[in-house]
Amino acid sequence: MTDNRAFVRCHNCGTVNRLPADKLNSGPKCGKCRSLLEVSKNPIDVTTANFDREVFAWPGVVLVEFWAPWCGHCRVMGPVVDRLALDKAGLVKVVKVNVDKEPALGARFRVNATPLFLLYRNGNMLSDIAGAVPKDQLEAWLESSLLA
Repeated sequence: MTDNRAFVRCHNCGTVNRLPADKLNSGPKCGKCRSLLEVSKNPIDVTTANFDREVFAWPGVVLVEFWAPWCGHCRVMGPVVDRLALDKAGLVKVVKVNVDKEPALGARFRVNATPLFLLYRNGNMLSDIAGAVPKDQLEAWLESSLLA
């Protein structure tokens, strides 16, 4: 990744903290309330109620996956997305939208098939990719989209 900044939301006060990526594992503290920051290493389930806050208002990179529990390709991609969230913790926020539970979001983003991945930076969509892809291809797409 070209950007060495990490973003972490404080679980105590809600402040989004920006810090160097190399400080993620050294016990960083919130700049506002001084609470210990916990870096999310798992995808975040988002809903209609918090989608805009978690994606559009996030100052960094967000990977959004629209998925459905009955979708075979989504089940295949689940571990890939989980691993990507772990590997890119703090650098890329990974969020998931269950289109069965959030049909309004599926309609809003015209999701016709799952899985569908959208990539945002600073609230602006950079790119999208549809379907199940190998982890290496998903990472390459992520990197190339961020360089564009």
